[in-house]
Amino acid sequence: MPYQLIKTLDSENWIRLTGKLTVLEFQEILALAKLSLERFGQYRTLVVLEDFQGWSREPGWEDSFFLVEDENWISKIAFVGDEKWKDEVFMFTGKQMRKTAIEFFPQDQLAQAKAWLSEESTNYIP
Repeated sequence: MPYQLIKTLDSENWIRLTGKLTVLEFQEILALAKLSLERFGQYRTLVVLEDFQGWSREPGWEDSFFLVEDENWISKIAFVGDEKWKDEVFMFTGKQMRKTAIEFFPQDQLAQAKAWLSEESTNYIP
């Protein structure tokens, strides 16, 4: 399984991604996010990319866009991993088109990513 839920604490989920992420697995991750949204009204996500190999090349991604309708309730998303994935992660999440705070941290900056994730977001609109 390329993703593993590391920790769930209130409105915060920590997820580890390894290997190639499939459409089905991404939809399962979105379901976790929506559950946090329903329970807490917002959520933050830390995604650790460990031996990540990107996204599968299968049909269905076009129906799995990254939660545009819930954008105002997504406080923050922090990615930690090999910097070679930074631009692709930003393209995948649509960082340039969103109000959501999305940041990428190098592998050796996990502590900084956690600290940033816990800071109050200026993008959250209740």
